Amino acid sequence: MVRFRRAAARSVPLAMGALLLTAGVSAAQPSAADTAAARTEAGINALQGVKKTLTPAELKQSSQLVVEKRLRADRTLAAELPGYHSGVTVSQSGTVSVDITGAAGTAVSRAVRSAGGTVRDATPDGAVRADLPLSAVDAIAARPDVTAVAPAAQAMTWNEPSPQQQLAAKAVAATQVSEGDKAHGADTARTKYGVDGTGIKVCVLSDGVDSLSKSQSAGELPTVDVLSGQAGSGDEGTAMLEIVHDLAPGATLGFATAFGSEAGFAANIRALRTTGKCTVIVDDVAYFDESPFQDTQVAQAVNDVTAAGALYFSSAGNSGNLTDGSSGYYEGDFRASDTALPGVTGTPHDFDPGSATQTSDPLSPGSLGKPVALFWSDPWGKSANDYDLYILDSTGKVVASGTNRQTGAQDPYESATVPSTGSGYRVAVVKTSGADRFIALNVIRGRFVDSGSLKAFSTAGVTSGHSAAAAAFSVAAAPAATAFGRALEAGDPPNPTGPYPGLFTASSKWERFTSDGQRHMFYNADGTALTPGNVSSTGGATRAKPDITAADGVATSVTGFQPFYGTSAAAPHAAAIAALLLSGKPTATPAEVRTALVSSAIDLGAPGYDPVTGNGVIMAGPALAALGVPAK
Repeated sequence: MVRFRRAAARSVPLAMGALLLTAGVSAAQPSAADTAAARTEAGINALQGVKKTLTPAELKQSSQLVVEKRLRADRTLAAELPGYHSGVTVSQSGTVSVDITGAAGTAVSRAVRSAGGTVRDATPDGAVRADLPLSAVDAIAARPDVTAVAPAAQAMTWNEPSPQQQLAAKAVAATQVSEGDKAHGADTARTKYGVDGTGIKVCVLSDGVDSLSKSQSAGELPTVDVLSGQAGSGDEGTAMLEIVHDLAPGATLGFATAFGSEAGFAANIRALRTTGKCTVIVDDVAYFDESPFQDTQVAQAVNDVTAAGALYFSSAGNSGNLTDGSSGYYEGDFRASDTALPGVTGTPHDFDPGSATQTSDPLSPGSLGKPVALFWSDPWGKSANDYDLYILDSTGKVVASGTNRQTGAQDPYESATVPSTGSGYRVAVVKTSGADRFIALNVIRGRFVDSGSLKAFSTAGVTSGHSAAAAAFSVAAAPAATAFGRALEAGDPPNPTGPYPGLFTASSKWERFTSDGQRHMFYNADGTALTPGNVSSTGGATRAKPDITAADGVATSVTGFQPFYGTSAAAPHAAAIAALLLSGKPTATPAEVRTALVSSAIDLGAPGYDPVTGNGVIMAGPALAALGVPAK
């Protein structure tokens, strides 16, 4: 955890601090600087103008939907925001994918269909995911039984595509076995301890299992219990199931998609435990709006199933880490720069903890097209402090933003997407109104880098959301065999190789893309503060996440996952090893399994727990011995 002391406030305009990037810059600037400042002021002023004129229906909508709709109807606004990207995808037929929350899901679903929309998912608590005509958003939002309409929450799996996948896809042997089986010593442990996962049900949540029948026909998988209607779309789930089966071939398998919606993901977690009777559950999915500071709906589902006795494993993520300089993450107390821009409401955050002022953080070329999420330490759904997020280009134009109003009943969250072309982008955070809070800024799978005279500011702590749930195992990645086949960004050092056909050792290296912790929490799941009156860097509590490390870069028979890199591959290895432990000692409690895995893990890097690999790489044989399973 990196924490900053509060620096004295300095009066430096946003455009000068964020775009000219020079410490201690004077008020007199060259004409190019004045032009950049004018562009920045005009863009932010236009967006804040929209924010000040929201209709009652628009107050329930995300700023991205409102701005997209107004840009299409208001040529003056479009002229003030040239090159602006709302982040909302509008189909050729004029529809947008949205998440609708409210109290009457059935009635809202009927209204969506009447408006020419299509309902994709609906949950008993009233959440509806739909494809809705942009022109109908106002009418739906105006309904008294609707509380919010936002672009459908985005999610991703933590597979890391590599050039090796395309090469391997040309020629795949009849049977593929994960190299992690040997690297973790699972192959010898099964023989020595007489365990294979029998009696344990391991269930996977991912995108989909499109090639399930193909894998079964090839002898790669047995019968898989797929929750009714929850097969999803895609094939990462199939690849994860193959890894589990390679290490724990006697285990019963189950699956449900995590991609219907965020509410659907949470419902499927609970269903796998209650209906599916799953003993071990593993996922590799993250929704961009999962709070880093409080257990929200998916984390709450994880809390429910772990309280009921399930073991839960989740990918730590592939957004990089501070140790390797591979992440785009920043957290710390809001530090006011005391900036005043004519006609612009709000105070930019000063990223520089020293005597200089810097009101934006520069992005790497590899951050193009990446989503950016901003959170601050208010309770979820109850934020009365209004923060905004801006992405600026090298000329000072605002090219994307998140400018929702927070008035006491909204989430402490803003998002935007970096344009997919161009260069010189940087991110600024503005407190429009309210109190100073601890903030977290995450460029998902992107990176902060020095740019000209602008310094990059990063911290550790990117692992968050349900992977950081207290009883979950957040799993980092280390290569089992061949090194990951491409540089994460230009100029990066070579990626590490794994020990296969040997075992992991203390000299093994982690993947440079694996996400780090630790996780600073401020609220209980119900929104009550852990340290009432202190939601700054000196308050709250810290969770030691990630917990453990497991193998990636392994063979599967699934096209596109040959080999399979990312913490998406690491998590099912860990889940399978847990299944071996439970099959060896069915009476073991979750606490006993955790102690056995952690106490026997091979420490990587500096001695002791570290925020990149947690307690180290887990090994099947030592963990079974630590649990007290006798050798056969």
